[in-house]
Amino acid sequence: MATRRRRYGGTPESVLAGYIVEHADEWVTAWLEEVRQEKTTPSYHGYANTDELRRDTLALYHYLALWLRTGEWDPRIDDHYHRIGRDRRAAGFSLSEVISAILLAKRHLWNGIIAGKQLSVALELQVSKAISLFYDKAIYHTILGYEGVPA
Repeated sequence: MATRRRRYGGTPESVLAGYIVEHADEWVTAWLEEVRQEKTTPSYHGYANTDELRRDTLALYHYLALWLRTGEWDPRIDDHYHRIGRDRRAAGFSLSEVISAILLAKRHLWNGIIAGKQLSVALELQVSKAISLFYDKAIYHTILGYEGVPA
């Protein structure tokens, strides 16, 4: 059975948002497999709560899509990453592992975008600034949560 590719209209950001939502589950599955084997994330290898990891990373992609679509930063994004930092510290993860896991999720996002050929190179460059800003803020709030700094 042939798979129909969805077409998205609108701005490059809204096109990308639709594509992210459509493919988030497959990227999270690939991320989860990699993070449980990657040498920079050893605490993830045997972490029993894979449902939590899946849910947190899926939320990452959905928050990114929401932000790209609306252009407005949702305060729940800060709270989400703050909680991840706090929870991973409580679970004994090192900060470097947590940040590495976030960057692996970013890599899976970009690999998915490039493999899907959803955007032209020019449009990829246009939205790359927004994606970088999103991940910069996510990492910052993860660190705050990890360090126990109030949100």
